[in-house]
Amino acid sequence: MSAYFKPYEGARPYLFISYAHRDSQAVLDTISILNERKLRLWYDEGIPAGSDWPKNIEQHMQSCSLVLFFASRSALSSVNCRSEIETALALKKPVLLLPLEETELFEPWQALLSRCVPLSSAPNAAMRAEAVLSCRHVTLAHYRKLFEDIRLNGLLLFLALLLFAAAAIWLHSLVTGRLDAVLYSAPSPRPTASATPLLSPSPSPSATPEPTPKPNIPGLEKVAFPDRLQERAIRNALNRAEGDITLSDLGDVTELHFCGTMALADLSGIAFSDGAYTVNGAKPLAGPITDLSILGRAVYLSKLSLIAQPVKSLSPLRRLLLLRELSLAGCPNADLSTLPELPSLTALHLEHSRVRDLNALSSQPALKKVTVSLDMLPLSFPDDAEFDVVLVP
Repeated sequence: MSAYFKPYEGARPYLFISYAHRDSQAVLDTISILNERKLRLWYDEGIPAGSDWPKNIEQHMQSCSLVLFFASRSALSSVNCRSEIETALALKKPVLLLPLEETELFEPWQALLSRCVPLSSAPNAAMRAEAVLSCRHVTLAHYRKLFEDIRLNGLLLFLALLLFAAAAIWLHSLVTGRLDAVLYSAPSPRPTASATPLLSPSPSPSATPEPTPKPNIPGLEKVAFPDRLQERAIRNALNRAEGDITLSDLGDVTELHFCGTMALADLSGIAFSDGAYTVNGAKPLAGPITDLSILGRAVYLSKLSLIAQPVKSLSPLRRLLLLRELSLAGCPNADLSTLPELPSLTALHLEHSRVRDLNALSSQPALKKVTVSLDMLPLSFPDDAEFDVVLVP
């Protein structure tokens, strides 16, 4: 029988476990393996006795980055489980659906589970854990504990190895006689007058020691921006006017908005506020960008606007697994076939672009809405599309 473990409490991304208490043993067997594989997990064993249970659940649901739902007959009959999944989808949290058994979907659950990411069912805990670990949502390193679980025994092991290495060096020096030569050597004879040079020769330039290069620490590399516009946008998002920007700093950027050279008056129907063009209440920076490699490294981006930009390939955005809203309005060269699979993308804006074929969007699992304009008609899109095409003026 698997033992309960302490749920994760902290600010790093973690998985919220949703399950029915009747399935506690099967769920615990699975998440114990995930815990041993260094995944951050929270489940309701972390709620202190006497606390406000619903409020505690809601707080951890809002703070989590991913929800893992163990589906079973008991779970589908549970009001609490249904409330948790409805809350997760309302908060736009990705929900992984892991079946514990064959179940018949009740009517209220069909619409909910169709918006989840299904995982293959497995007969035992080890196979269920592997199904979770192999999911594209969980393979990200930021869901894993890196140096958080180092315990005292690990430190003692390191000190023991260090002491063993020092003893080995001491023993080797003693055996070879080098240590005795250092400790008990006689004083060196004074040099004769003829052997002492009057002037010491200047060291040759080639003898000057080269400086030791600084170690390259992953994540602390300085960002080389492809243009001033992207640097300005990211500095504004970080509220940092000066100093170096590192790759780890990009993880604090959640929204970026750009508008290219297209006249704003021609972008009717996209977003206006008091006569001034805005996106989500923020005025986008004006100017063209073509290289998206740095934007693709801001892995916590949830909203990105590339309006009227001369962008051809969207493949650099493949790392943006948390991106929920993307605007390509007014883009003259946007090729949707280069758009990578974005598991959290729910809204795509294409107004006034030259896109005429939406069939490539069938690979977007969470997409619910695509906005287009009258000048884009007629459009081609898959018959079985799960997203709505919304026509704006």
